[in-house]
Amino acid sequence: MELVYGESNSPFAVAWLSALPVRVATNHRLPILEKTLLEIDVGGVPLFATHLRAGRTERDAELRTAEAVAVLDAVGNGDCLLLGDLNAVNPAASVGIPPPEEGLEFVAREPVKALLDAGFEDCYRLQHPSESGWTYLTWQPWARLDYVLARGGTAERLRSCDVVTSDDALRASDHFPVVAEFDYPNVNA
Repeated sequence: MELVYGESNSPFAVAWLSALPVRVATNHRLPILEKTLLEIDVGGVPLFATHLRAGRTERDAELRTAEAVAVLDAVGNGDCLLLGDLNAVNPAASVGIPPPEEGLEFVAREPVKALLDAGFEDCYRLQHPSESGWTYLTWQPWARLDYVLARGGTAERLRSCDVVTSDDALRASDHFPVVAEFDYPNVNA
């Protein structure tokens, strides 16, 4: 696989691993982002990955919403995929009970709402309208913070989207990964 690394504004970077050849890579290291927005193009499909700031207070959520707005400005209005840990929940989603060590004060919804209002579609929700699909925490899932969002013709090409809860996924991170498959017949390895 090809690795594309995006240096960020903090010690925590963003990266892509692609089985397809990466034609172009652009690291949008926007000053407002705590991390970065990393763009790659594989077969003419713009793919963006980001990781919005963490924190469970209203102030953290406000900063995260500002990051989401900056991401929207950077990705423009065209068809694309946007994915990553948004540290926010879909405005229509329920949340469970977090473990006591989470110290839950506030669950952000506005960052995801801003992206949905801009025409992105939540791929997991399209495939699983009534399932929680919680991705965080792997040892006690209670919220879905991780997304594959598609806009325009890209959303129409969605074939599947699932949360991976295998034993390997349990060991790999404190978040379960989200995997999506799209039908692009002219894009291949």
